[in-house]
Order: sequence, then C-alpha cells, then structure tokens
Amino acid sequence: MKSRISILVLAICAGAGLAQAAKVKTTPIDISSIANTTWCSAEIINCSTYPFGAQTYNGIPYVIPGNAQGTANNFWLSEIAAGGGSGTVSVTIPINVAKVKTVYTLMNTFWGSTQAGLITVTFTGSNGATWTFDPVGNVNVRDYNENGNTTDSIACQLPGGVGQSATINAWVNGQGQRLDEQVYELPAAFKNQTLVSMTITDSGNEGVQRSFLAAVTVSTLIP
Repeated sequence: MKSRISILVLAICAGAGLAQAAKVKTTPIDISSIANTTWCSAEIINCSTYPFGAQTYNGIPYVIPGNAQGTANNFWLSEIAAGGGSGTVSVTIPINVAKVKTVYTLMNTFWGSTQAGLITVTFTGSNGATWTFDPVGNVNVRDYNENGNTTDSIACQLPGGVGQSATINAWVNGQGQRLDEQVYELPAAFKNQTLVSMTITDSGNEGVQRSFLAAVTVSTLIP
C-alpha cells in the first residue's frame, strides 16, 4: 500500500494540489521591498496571465507583490540585479519568525542550466544556525517557460526529512509557463531559534541561467 505522503505527491505531480496542507500554520512573507521588476517589464512570456496578490498553491498561502495595473514590481529577478550581464548577485529576505520548520518559495529561472553552484539559498537563525542549499536545474529548479530547454523538469517530490529540499509545481497558465514551489525542511538546529532571514545568491549569466523569486512562506510545522 502506498503511504499517504506518496499519494499526495502523486496528486501534486498530476496537478491535483495538496488541499490537505491547508491546516498548516503558515506565515506568508512580504517580499515587495526586494521585488525589482514586473512580470511584463521582464518580458515574461504571457506575462498578463501571471498571478499577484494573495494566492494559495498546494494548500500553502502566498503573497505575490504587484497590482492590477501592472505598475508595481512582482518579483526579484537576478538578471535585473546583475544589470543584464555576468557577475554574482544576492538578495536577503527578512523573515523574523520563530520556530520555523519549513520554508516554501516560488522560484524559477530564465534559461536554465544543470550546472551545480549557480544558485545557493542560505537560511540564518537568531542563535547561529545556518544552512545553505544548492538548487540544481532539472531537479530543484527549472526554466519558467516550457520550451524544450535543458531544464524543463523537476524531481516532483516532498523533502525526505530535516535538512532536505524538494520541488513540486505550484501554478501553470495552460500556455506553457509555470511557477514552481520549493519546499525546504530546515535542519533541527533551527527548531528553537528565530529564522532571521533567507539569502539567495545567483552566480549565473545571461543566456546561461538567472533565477527569480516570486514569494516566500514559512511554517512552524513540517511539510
């Protein structure tokens, strides 16, 4: 017999969602202060279909920056931060929530590479806890646009335990574009600390890989 968690993951991969997760104690994080472009200014394909405001995916609530007029920034794009060229850029998202066990992000890339080390995500606790994870193309992160690129896949699953991460799909527009949901189960060291911040560092390049972040939500329960 398949376990409940296996059945839920199968439902997620099939696009059925994870409604059972709706009771999880969660806190959406406002990232509007670090958002640096709009969906359409960044030339996202079918940008007008992209979501903003309060959204729920797989039972997890998010707040994506933006407004109905399309004049307020929607997300942080490393390509903009790098000025359209090469170089390492980073952004730190203040969180300041106690006893966080799980962090959820909506993240994808422009272009996409299977090379390790192009993106790192670092979590910092109030009493010295730190954890850095390296999302890899075709496993944890992929191109937002399904176009036969090298990163059109994710290993659709939930984390297997503390200090692990996995990715599932969150949103699709039916026209080939998507937002994916990364699920980070923090190491045990964070259990009795406040999660101070999360830092994304991008070392990609134009035409290689550049990541973007649309939302962050934290939870005091495991996935």
